[in-house]
Amino acid sequence: MQRGTRERRRLAVIRILVVLTTVTAVDYIVWRWFESVNWAAWWIAVPLVAVETYSVVDCLLFGITVWRLRERPAPPPPPADATVDVFITTYNEPVDLVMTTATAAVAITHPHRTWILDDGARDEMRAAAEAAGVGYVTRSGDWAGHSRHAKAGNLNNALAATDGEFILILDADQVPEPEILDRTLGYFADPEVALVQTPQFFVNVPDEDPWAARRRCSTAPSSRARTAGTPRSSAARTPSCAARR
Repeated sequence: MQRGTRERRRLAVIRILVVLTTVTAVDYIVWRWFESVNWAAWWIAVPLVAVETYSVVDCLLFGITVWRLRERPAPPPPPADATVDVFITTYNEPVDLVMTTATAAVAITHPHRTWILDDGARDEMRAAAEAAGVGYVTRSGDWAGHSRHAKAGNLNNALAATDGEFILILDADQVPEPEILDRTLGYFADPEVALVQTPQFFVNVPDEDPWAARRRCSTAPSSRARTAGTPRSSAARTPSCAARR
């Protein structure tokens, strides 16, 4: 079966599920409000049905979001001359945790420079970065007396200290795969694309985890749906992404 046909069938199944969920949920919530509320104990009954209504609305909004769900095609090869700075943001996370991410970042196959952005200005973090041959950036005295703006300020400070055409932003515990830049930079061949978000996986849970925490987390479906129908890659709810400077 061709990929296009498979994706159309998958989308059709999703839309059928959305319609069935909508009909069932609306029918249920109408029955709850008009038939089952115990008005004699309204101070308990009304908040309960209000919470159920909120849950139904949230579910329906998600259904609207995934209505246009689609898979993006593989990107073209990344430009060989693209310059990239990999930023690892940290404040007070354990040094060994940050260095696990930094070691993986150094191993990224596409040519790049790796930087640890230490908003905690820790001597032990600086020493570990220098020992690993990783760049180290912290705030200068120019920030004294000004709002620091947390992670955003940390990133802005690093942008002023580096010059790569593209940046890859990682949290302290987000360990990248070696091919991450090979699989994202090609999307920037489209001049309308300014940001590319990648899925994330939990790795510190057992394979038999019943909650499926090893699967793609957070926003994989909604991110693909938000950018359907437009060339812009504009979804950025999770903290890691590749971006054009």
